[in-house]
Amino acid sequence: MTPPTPVFSKGRDLDATADRLRPWLSTRLDAASVDIDHLEYPQGAGVSNETILLRARYADTAADFVLRVCPTPQYQMFLDPRFRLQYDILAALRQHDDVRVPEALWFEEDPAVLGRPFYLMRRMRGRVPVSMPVYNATGWLAEATPAQRHTLWNDAMRQLAAVHRVPVEAVRFVDRPERGLTGDEQQLSYWRDYADWAVGGDMPGAVVRLFDWLRDHRPSNSVVGLSWGDARIGNMMFDDDFRVVGVMDWEQVSFAGPVSDLAWWLLFDEAHSTGQGLPRLPGLGTRDETIALWQELTGLRADHLRWHEVFAGVKAGLLSMRSRRMLELPPSGTRRYSFLRRACEMVGIEETGDL
Repeated sequence: MTPPTPVFSKGRDLDATADRLRPWLSTRLDAASVDIDHLEYPQGAGVSNETILLRARYADTAADFVLRVCPTPQYQMFLDPRFRLQYDILAALRQHDDVRVPEALWFEEDPAVLGRPFYLMRRMRGRVPVSMPVYNATGWLAEATPAQRHTLWNDAMRQLAAVHRVPVEAVRFVDRPERGLTGDEQQLSYWRDYADWAVGGDMPGAVVRLFDWLRDHRPSNSVVGLSWGDARIGNMMFDDDFRVVGVMDWEQVSFAGPVSDLAWWLLFDEAHSTGQGLPRLPGLGTRDETIALWQELTGLRADHLRWHEVFAGVKAGLLSMRSRRMLELPPSGTRRYSFLRRACEMVGIEETGDL
């Protein structure tokens, strides 16, 4: 039996949300009145953000939107959510036709409307290869033909490359100079502070040693560039022709550089297939094919890939620890794949504690 796809609600009263949102949306749409219905949470997504799907009817028109609300501290996945940045990066990327992202329409800073800042996007239509249950085991991608899956993989890689062609000057607001001179230095600073915030006194010794290794082996010739931060097909939506409709979820955007995205992509490809004892679906590119196509499409070299893969394992592992605590999930020892264990394996660090 296929396990049910989870829904991550955040305890919000959806009827009350519709009531509060109506006058606000009426003003934005310049409509005398707006009726809001079909409020629901997306399936298999929405752990790190409060995301609500809805339909608005006004002046003989119906439009579908996605509401994203700034997380409360109780459901905060990131040390510094930089919530406004998520809206700003979508708005900036809409100026680059090669990158397909949702249309971000309005941002509301005033918490008086819904209790927290929020923004509204136009809803895209398509299918997402969700990770719960994992797409390599069940669902529409598992049921597709190898040729269809190859089309999906190829188009997804082209979107990943398009992100990496965005000029730095077009998204300069992503920079965090207060955390360091280079993107990877900024990221190391942030994630070390994140570990203290998310794990604190329960920090496994292996995590400390991983950060020491990352610091000691940080590339001396960092490539400045936009990093999506959560690069994987599970954050892409596809149409019936298996082509990308949109690239989603930009909470981790940074200047860590394009190779950091490639490393994250490879890590999650493993985690959602062989890392769980599942064969990779025929048609989805292998590790070597992915690296080769990425280099061909970007004109870049996958330099220092091992360093970025170790860092990806640390980041994903810390996020996993945070989400387990938030959602009160069982310890990682009961799970098949551990990002932190994988990072330790890559550099020969002995595992200690719950990884």
